[in-house]
This record gives sequence, structure tokens and C-alpha cells, in this order.
Amino acid sequence: MRKKQTSKLNSNTSSIYLKKSNIPNSGRGVFAGKNFGIGEIIEVAPILILEFSDFTYTKWNLLFEYYFWMDDYVSLALGFGSLYNHSKNANAKYKLDRKKETITFTASKDIKKDQEILFNYKGKANPKTPLWFERKK
Repeated sequence: MRKKQTSKLNSNTSSIYLKKSNIPNSGRGVFAGKNFGIGEIIEVAPILILEFSDFTYTKWNLLFEYYFWMDDYVSLALGFGSLYNHSKNANAKYKLDRKKETITFTASKDIKKDQEILFNYKGKANPKTPLWFERKK
């Protein structure tokens, strides 16, 4: 049985909302419901942690596009966490905390109310490696 994790989560969803993204072929995006300053926490969301072995008999499906693929595990962010879109010119960043089973999204630039919140899916590693949706082109 898994040990229950207790942590503070940001349940104030009035500060962010979903709507159709202006990014072509990206579906919905997460938008600011208020102004965020640099370093301000946008959302702290719970994550589900999956081991690579969990995918042994799983066929590729739409859900795979919403996972955070780490070096030794995969996580699925709940809340709005898996719905933020990618940009090379991101205005937010994230930090996964495997021990607390959370992901924290923070403003890396000032974000104006009603602006889409974006982070770089590649982080700092392998900036030239194409993402899955870039390979589809």
C-alpha cells in the first residue's frame, strides 16, 4: 500500500483558466486569470508517477502526449498541469517533486491577465532534439 502524501496544493483555479489556444494545432491552453510576476507560483498540482514498466503492454495513445517523460519515470500532472502548451519563448517553468508527488508551475517572465501560459517542453536538455509533434510534420 502506498504511503499517503500530504502537501499543499494550489486549488485557486480562478487565477488560471482553459480556452482554445492561439497556437496552431494545439487545442486548448492554460491562460492567466490575473497578472503573474516573475517567480510567482501559478499552480501546484498533484502528479501520478508511473514507472516505465507500466508501459510494457500499453499501445501508444493520446494520453502519451500529456505525460512528463523524466529520465527514470513518467508522470501525469493533474489539475491544469498536463494542458500547458510548449513554446521556445516560454513565460513559465516547472519543477517536479517526486517525493511530494507535485509539479509546480512558476512564472519565468511577467504574464499579463488573459495571456497564454507556456513552458518549454525540452527544458535545457537537448534543445535540438525534436518533440513528438515536431516529428509529425
